[in-house]
Amino acid sequence: MTSRTSYKFIKDKKRPSFTFIDICAGIGGMRLAFEALGGKCTFSSEWDKYCQKTYFENFREIPNGDITKISPKDIPKHDILLAGFPCQPFSKGGLSTRKRLHRKNGFHDKNQGHIFFHIAKIISEKKPKAILLENVPQLERMEGGNTFEFIIKTLEKEGYTVHHKVINSEKVVPQRRSRLFIVGILNNLDFMFPEIPELNPKLRNILQKNVDAKYTLSNSLWEWLQKHAKKHEKKGNGYGYRIADLNGTACTLSARYGKDGSEILIPQRRKNPRKLTPRECARLMGFPKSYIIPVSDTQSYKQFGNSVVIPIVYLIGHEIIKSIKLKMLSIELSTYSSR
Repeated sequence: MTSRTSYKFIKDKKRPSFTFIDICAGIGGMRLAFEALGGKCTFSSEWDKYCQKTYFENFREIPNGDITKISPKDIPKHDILLAGFPCQPFSKGGLSTRKRLHRKNGFHDKNQGHIFFHIAKIISEKKPKAILLENVPQLERMEGGNTFEFIIKTLEKEGYTVHHKVINSEKVVPQRRSRLFIVGILNNLDFMFPEIPELNPKLRNILQKNVDAKYTLSNSLWEWLQKHAKKHEKKGNGYGYRIADLNGTACTLSARYGKDGSEILIPQRRKNPRKLTPRECARLMGFPKSYIIPVSDTQSYKQFGNSVVIPIVYLIGHEIIKSIKLKMLSIELSTYSSR
């Protein structure tokens, strides 16, 4: 991996300058970014047992389970609340799956859609200085914008100034991945989303040199993907596999990537194309080289496909911390001058 696409996240061994909690933590992508900014995680929650395993191997703690089963009063005080609450009830890609399973969309999904309500209770109880929420861009358009408006108004009622922006990660990692970020800042603190630097990442720079043959598509799967694409092309559906441009950026890595790898196929000379390896997926999301992957390939693809692009979270987090520190500084100066 070249220096252009390698990210070093070094924990500050000094006294942490702020505390945060990691809700719907997944495999700790947000945590990595905020620890690198000098913070200390005082509570984490994740219900998926495979994610818990990966989380433990990297942070030496098992996250608490279902956040809706935990009383807000039992959660420690914290400066910043992080939550990548489940995107499946709101995502365009999960629509057909939910229909097949006879499950509803958005907040009508009683299993995952209601998690935001519990997050709101934690915010009301603990009043952190700042909030960072992450979800899919489709959330803005759910039910004609009513779902998103409800989220914004809920946070505003708790005293937060709310900022939101859809950010594409392709400037910092070789992946076209757009995600919605919602930042809530208490007490009208100044905040602006960061300018994303143009690092000109290339997909070939995150690829491993020696890849196991098991990642090469079998003849039967490769033939099926080609036939399936042609069939949909005739119908005008636009469905098909994608051979990645190694000098460009890949399409969005999804949680279903392990099924056939069709959205990001790596070309090979005199061979069928291959899927990305789990380690390459980790690199595609900006995870550091030291990150441990203890689960099966199937679970790894799902975990990285559901995770966050760490450099983007780091950049947003830096602006959040700057806002908090500027407020604390102004309070100190005001106290000093009034003596």
